[in-house]
Amino acid sequence: ALVWLLMSRVFRIAPTAALLLAAAYFSIIPALLCLDCQDWWPALLQGWLQKLLSLLGFSLMALGIRRMMRLRMRWLDVGSVAGLATLSMLACRASGHSAAALAATSAGMGLLTLLAAKDVQTGGRATLTDGVRRFLLLPYLLLAAMLLGRSVTLLWMNEQRPFFVQGDHASAWLAWAYLLMTLAIGIGLVGIVVTRLIDRIQYMTLRDPLTDALNRRALGSELQTLQAQAERGQSHCLVVLDVDHFKRINDSLGHAAGDAALLHLVGVLRANMRDLDRLGRLGGEEFCVLLPHTSLADASRVAQRMCEALRRSPLIWREQPLKLSASFGVAPCQSGDPQGEHSLALADWLVYRAKSEGRDRICVAEPGAALGRVLKP
Repeated sequence: ALVWLLMSRVFRIAPTAALLLAAAYFSIIPALLCLDCQDWWPALLQGWLQKLLSLLGFSLMALGIRRMMRLRMRWLDVGSVAGLATLSMLACRASGHSAAALAATSAGMGLLTLLAAKDVQTGGRATLTDGVRRFLLLPYLLLAAMLLGRSVTLLWMNEQRPFFVQGDHASAWLAWAYLLMTLAIGIGLVGIVVTRLIDRIQYMTLRDPLTDALNRRALGSELQTLQAQAERGQSHCLVVLDVDHFKRINDSLGHAAGDAALLHLVGVLRANMRDLDRLGRLGGEEFCVLLPHTSLADASRVAQRMCEALRRSPLIWREQPLKLSASFGVAPCQSGDPQGEHSLALADWLVYRAKSEGRDRICVAEPGAALGRVLKP
């Protein structure tokens, strides 16, 4: 409970999910203190308060896990199971059937655990391997089996009852198993959080902090992959673009407007890209789009579409439209260039040619062009 509280309030790691899990454990703690055994506890509350706190704790845990797995926060199924179990428990307790009340509580807790297991299974498909996901599911399934088994035993198998309960409380082995399973669930959830933090750190090292485009190092790595494929005859292209008159925007409207212009540019570019294309920031107002499995003619059409989309989509800055344009250079990934330096330099040279010809246009490399030849006088 303290670990999740620290993660939520101090470190701000998955704050909503961590707060729900902290509340779940804090709810369960009083249920473990044998309140019914205390003479000072009000007689009116004895017999059902522990069970109610247990159901509340398992409900909060199911919702916390759902949030942790980044699933849609629906609560109707959790609320329905918890509410039905609570009503059944209270009705059985009021009629003097303490065993049936405990069975209803155990069934509700078991079903809530199965809901949590389903969320781990669903949410983990995108980020966890099958082996890791099955390993994380194991304590949920064992805990659910124990709780549902206790419910069945209390209702229909009186001779096996001592195996699960002693009086109105869990047997020693069940208490230890319950402790181990809840610890395993908690450790698994912390492991998921740590894994996501590591993934987030790795993601941030590859991204431009302002635009979330690939940084130059990450873009270079992607380009090297395409260059290696180009050596085997595959056709890839790259588009380099530079925002026209960007310094004028910074000088006249301030750097905040310049940042907004770059973010607007990235949004327009991504709207005209495929999922397999990659956008990177080379520096300042210069960007590069990698187009895998794209011919030079198709890459030229992509650049033309981006140029026109940017022309049609002015940035609204302080309720005023601000027209943006860019100069584009389109070049193929050339063989014999493992680092992609010549391909990138050719596209960059074409950008400056587009600027010299009036800006807001694209320049496309001639088929078979190489940087050395185009630079000759």
